[in-house]
Amino acid sequence: MRVYSKRLGMDDRTLSHLRQMSGVEGRMPGEPPIVSMGSTAPPFVEQPRAVLDHIVSDGAQVTRPSIDPYREPVETSVHIFGGAVRLSMPLGVSGLSDLLEGLVEEVVRTCYRMGVLADLFGLHYEPSSVEGRGDYVLTHAVRGTAAARNVQVVVLGDDDVDPQLVERIRAEGRRPVARVPSTRTADLYRAVASARFDAIVIDEDLEGDTEVDLELAVALCDRVLRDPSMGGGRLRYSVTLIATSSRLRGSGDVFKLLGLGAEVVLLKDSWKLGTNVSRDTRPSVLAERLENLLLGMQKELKLLAGAAGASSLHSTVCGNRELFRAVELDGRVLEALGVKAAGSW
Repeated sequence: MRVYSKRLGMDDRTLSHLRQMSGVEGRMPGEPPIVSMGSTAPPFVEQPRAVLDHIVSDGAQVTRPSIDPYREPVETSVHIFGGAVRLSMPLGVSGLSDLLEGLVEEVVRTCYRMGVLADLFGLHYEPSSVEGRGDYVLTHAVRGTAAARNVQVVVLGDDDVDPQLVERIRAEGRRPVARVPSTRTADLYRAVASARFDAIVIDEDLEGDTEVDLELAVALCDRVLRDPSMGGGRLRYSVTLIATSSRLRGSGDVFKLLGLGAEVVLLKDSWKLGTNVSRDTRPSVLAERLENLLLGMQKELKLLAGAAGASSLHSTVCGNRELFRAVELDGRVLEALGVKAAGSW
């Protein structure tokens, strides 16, 4: 597990942090570990591993005072698919293809109980636990050839966008969702949105012709959806933007991606490391650990939002780059992200 976590870019402190929240370690599962105000985190002390590490929260201001989520409400729910589906928090679980079938079934049930998305990308079968939970499960089909439940995700490349496929999926009573690589090609995001997909999943692990870091792709897609030429910017409120990558580590990465425009972030490897899942893990044990981890991350997101003076993740944080600043990034990257340099007004 240690080799795996190092490849993910996760140090032992971060791994222990996740495992304390899941209940693998420590004595307070479901609670964010108590830490000091000081930090050795990147980019100030430790070496940054990704563009996300150069982005920091700007913190609360006099006109935007901080909020204590232990005493005041901070709303973490998000509405996706044009407001038709409500998630309790902007999170989802992916990377299920290497789990035993019994564990997959339990993960789907747990995600539904917790009000988060379960992503079945990579599975060659549909778990029975999907029945009755369709809007909370991303069921995949390549070119629309495989059976799917309420939500059908189609993997697309630069030249694969077919509006007629979208209409066929809608005619079958399903929600069309596009899964695309993280690319610098704005035309792909523009074509997907124009084809009337209900959501776009940007997957950094998909191979593409013009790959870029996930954070840059999310910022670009958000900007495309807000473009006045794209239906007067109305697409931003009808097309859900979902981001995922195997290198995402925890709540900090999630919070920053929300600020860049994502509305939901799917965790792939970090949740498995945090719950310490293996072939020998009992489904009931995995369910308890995953519930604890999601609860802990929800509370961390509340703390991060409160420190930034935001009372709602969806209405105040999503796409709000003014809540963030960047440290030691090239001007071209700053422009691509739409984030100001630290010290800027």
